[in-house]
Amino acid sequence: MDIHGIDYLGIDRVLKRGSGEILYKEDNALLVKDNISGAYFLACLDVSTGLSVLDKHIGQDCNLLMVSDYNLGKIAVDKYGFAEKIECYQVAYYGEKPSTATELSIRTATIGDLPTLTKNYHMLSEEELEQIVLRKSILLGYYNDQLVGFIGEHLEGSMGLLYVFPEYRHRGFGAELQRHLMAKTMDEGYVPFGQVEKDNLASLNLQKKLGMTVSDNQIVWMWK
Repeated sequence: MDIHGIDYLGIDRVLKRGSGEILYKEDNALLVKDNISGAYFLACLDVSTGLSVLDKHIGQDCNLLMVSDYNLGKIAVDKYGFAEKIECYQVAYYGEKPSTATELSIRTATIGDLPTLTKNYHMLSEEELEQIVLRKSILLGYYNDQLVGFIGEHLEGSMGLLYVFPEYRHRGFGAELQRHLMAKTMDEGYVPFGQVEKDNLASLNLQKKLGMTVSDNQIVWMWK
């Protein structure tokens, strides 16, 4: 099946970078496992096909799954014993490379920055943050030599991990950090993309202001 649409950018990324292993491929479905993040990605055209593929090809080692079909996602959470899920829109940037001539100076995080990252960002484990740092996938932003925040790329390739220290919020630094990451991603030959939870209107509006395209459909991420 064609996986070049906005709903399938996660699959496209892991295949392009060579970390995606195709577990199933037919005209109506594609199942891929990413060997860096451990995430499974399923693109399919209908719920029954998706359930059939998942029944045959995922096991107890599947702790993180993305499905491109929203209705399938709602069923799969309970059927396969996932504890948590998020329903989100995919956002992607298809424009010209954004300018990095901003007020911030940027450097790539190193392992010495891990204590600062783990102290302030609590949505990922320290072990996962360490893996992301070792992949040189977190950018730190400085204003007048003071650290104002950071942003990064999740192990499967999506943008995220955005954090601005409280005293520097509402000054546009979050948007500046994202522009730098978008430019870095494009320099590496990829389409910048991420996910926004469906009810997070403020974040969706920010993405639109940054020139990001928002998907019409919702995808579902689930984990144990």
